[in-house]
Amino acid sequence: MLATFARPGCWLQSGRMQKRRTPLWRWLSAAGLLLIVGLLLAQPLTPEGRFALAMIPHHAQAVELANILLPRAADQNLRYFAQDVAQTQAAQIAQMRKWLPWWRQLTIGFERPSPQAAAAMGMASVQEIAELLALQGLAAETKFLQLMIRHHQGALPMIEQGLSEVKTPGLPRQLIKAMNQSQAGEIQTMQRWLEERGGEVLPFDPTARPVHDH
Repeated sequence: MLATFARPGCWLQSGRMQKRRTPLWRWLSAAGLLLIVGLLLAQPLTPEGRFALAMIPHHAQAVELANILLPRAADQNLRYFAQDVAQTQAAQIAQMRKWLPWWRQLTIGFERPSPQAAAAMGMASVQEIAELLALQGLAAETKFLQLMIRHHQGALPMIEQGLSEVKTPGLPRQLIKAMNQSQAGEIQTMQRWLEERGGEVLPFDPTARPVHDH
């Protein structure tokens, strides 16, 4: 009896369409893979690993905001600042990835904070990013400064918690301390620039920020 392919996953046999069955071993292999992934993700992280897992998506949005501003800003100093934010925080992301085990590195970019958690960390909403994308010149500069000031304000409690947990001297603690110094100083600079443009700082309550899991 002749049997030919009718379409992927089916056989045409004796004038009837018969669907091929997935072998049991494939189902078992998939279930086993999911179990392994679940067990790996459940493994406890080091203090610096916990910090990196929370800070990497936060840094990633700072890079995104800076890159949005670059072609829109009229002020050269602000363009230089945005370029520095993008380059510095991208380099810090690369460094923090090394603090995570390989299976956690694979999930970076797929694990994102919820809208509520993101707002509590001072991050911009999807709507706020869309508004920035629609602006040019002075209006874009003002919006960027408002968003980035709040973004930096949201980072400071995260950094403070990281310093309280990462006690061992070494590169992780040095990098977290550098973040603390640079972002605190940048907030003051951005507040001055925002005031010069007649803008107001967005409200932000750092006490509402959820701490990252232990």
